Amino acid sequence: MKAIILAAGKGIRLRPLTYGIPKPLLPVGGKPVIDFVIDNLLTCKEIDTIYVGVSHMQNMISSYLAHTPRDDVVIETVSTLCWETAGDIKVISVEKGIREPVVVAYGDNVTRINIDRLVKFHRKMGKSATVALFKVPWDEVSRFGVAKLERGIVSEFIEKPQRGKAPSNLANAGYYVIEPEVISRIPYSKVKMESSLFPKLVQEGELAGLAYNLRYWLDIGTIEAYRKANRMIEGILPPPK
Repeated sequence: MKAIILAAGKGIRLRPLTYGIPKPLLPVGGKPVIDFVIDNLLTCKEIDTIYVGVSHMQNMISSYLAHTPRDDVVIETVSTLCWETAGDIKVISVEKGIREPVVVAYGDNVTRINIDRLVKFHRKMGKSATVALFKVPWDEVSRFGVAKLERGIVSEFIEKPQRGKAPSNLANAGYYVIEPEVISRIPYSKVKMESSLFPKLVQEGELAGLAYNLRYWLDIGTIEAYRKANRMIEGILPPPK
């Protein structure tokens, strides 16, 4: 099974840090963000290849990954066009000839999540896609893609809903499984999964959702969020050995 990490952002809101360090390699609690994502993906032992979609400082990211190999899995960077989430999935899938279900992960958040559960649930539900969800405070729902879940099926999905318009407080955790048929529907252009493909799959009854009880989920999209993530993680994770 293949996995894709979407890590093409240049981290403009994280400057000046990202002038010299690519966003996926920014450390949180002494550990590069991308390592948190890889660790989560490797909870699914079926994943044998991970493609990391990047557009900025690719050589530096490739060098880091080459010097931190993981047993039984190939990790390879792929140059993308910064065509948002769906567009970059399309570019990577076409270039690498992916014609099987694929796990997609966003490369800019820090959490601990069992992806093996997500893959098994996806197969059980038999839908075109399955998204991992987690509860967020109601006053923060406008920052996320939010789903209404009914017996494992997403009946409504709104990307960054306006205040008072969210159907629930179950947010997109940044991990999902999609079937090849979904990839085939993505145009070869700039398009978002969250605002384009997910709502269409909801209308067709083809988007499943698995709600997790996550101990933590930390964003690093801005300098303020990055500083907050580092402060919080120190109280969660043991110090590196």
